Amino acid sequence: MTRRSNPKPNPDHPHVEHWDDERGIGNGIIVTLLPGHFFYDDCGVMGFDTVCKAHTAVREVAARSATDGGES
Repeated sequence: MTRRSNPKPNPDHPHVEHWDDERGIGNGIIVTLLPGHFFYDDCGVMGFDTVCKAHTAVREVAARSATDGGES
């Protein structure tokens, strides 16, 4: 598996509605998923400290969505 040292800061992912990098003002990267997709329970918005952590979480959502027929 090839690892990239610098993942794209703003992913073009079919489950992501909005990606807001607020690290410049002391917050994190705020990722909003499209309706019907969740990070956990019914949480569709989540903050992350790094681009890598945000990408990993979005990939986990996509993997769950692929295994449960799109309901994640």
